Amino acid sequence: MRYDLSSRWSLTEHFVITDESGTPVFDVHGNLGLTQRLSFRDQSGQELAEIKKSLLTTKHEILVSGQHVADVRHEGIFGEHYEIDSSIGQLTAKGSFGGWEYSISRAGQAIATISRHLSFREKFTVDVANGENDVFVLAVVMAIDAIHQERQQRDR
Repeated sequence: MRYDLSSRWSLTEHFVITDESGTPVFDVHGNLGLTQRLSFRDQSGQELAEIKKSLLTTKHEILVSGQHVADVRHEGIFGEHYEIDSSIGQLTAKGSFGGWEYSISRAGQAIATISRHLSFREKFTVDVANGENDVFVLAVVMAIDAIHQERQQRDR
């Protein structure tokens, strides 16, 4: 499944993730910079997942249906590698995170690709492989972007 989201998502308290036709699929509430929490909801308002930021590190915790399912953390010096310890196995994200051109894989098999989509408004496309938990993958993408932004701000 393909999803689109704005490159400016982290600047707002609420934004919508759409499918490739522009139909709203998920509402995201919160702000990792202010509230230390993001909530993913379906269109009826039911919470499906949550991202919580650790206060003392850049690690982010992902909960789906109230259950801890993953920790996302940066690895290395230059920011081109993220590790996701999850209940579905070890995931790795590699690529250009500042340019939103990267992939997330499990055991060498891509489960998602993330790419910049130039249009009237700059958007990013997340292609999730069939059979994967879309909400979980989108939460991982949001956590990676938040950690990347935190690292950029810290390095200024």
